[in-house]
Amino acid sequence: MTRYALFLPGLLGLLLAIALPVTPALASPPAEESSDESRHRSLTSSDTYMPLPPLTATVQSNNRAQGLMQIEAGLEISDTRLRRRVEMYMPRLRNAYLSALSIYTGMHYRYGDVPDADRISQILQEATDMTLGQEGADILIGMIIIHGD
Repeated sequence: MTRYALFLPGLLGLLLAIALPVTPALASPPAEESSDESRHRSLTSSDTYMPLPPLTATVQSNNRAQGLMQIEAGLEISDTRLRRRVEMYMPRLRNAYLSALSIYTGMHYRYGDVPDADRISQILQEATDMTLGQEGADILIGMIIIHGD
């Protein structure tokens, strides 16, 4: 081993000790406190669109979990009263969506096939109408992904 190889770890430690205190000074200033509204990404400028949190369901095959189906969707609601009702019923809607997707992935979807977006949309729309007790909130699907093992 050479003399320089013995001093290299000490030199790296010294450089890190000098550089770390300077790094926060070079970083950008912290962002101002943001409200809950600004944390959600806006997909559209429409006031009638309400994004839903991602919906997931386990995909099974041969009596074991093979993957995960993930759906990004939203609701198109033109009536403001119905929109407030949807906000109030969101836990029930989410439960209805997850139950409907679990039935779809357990009975109607075969692992490896392309998911039927029309059928999924129909199932989610029926769950929406049944939970709210009226029509007027239209489900819009943005993406369907199967994460496999």
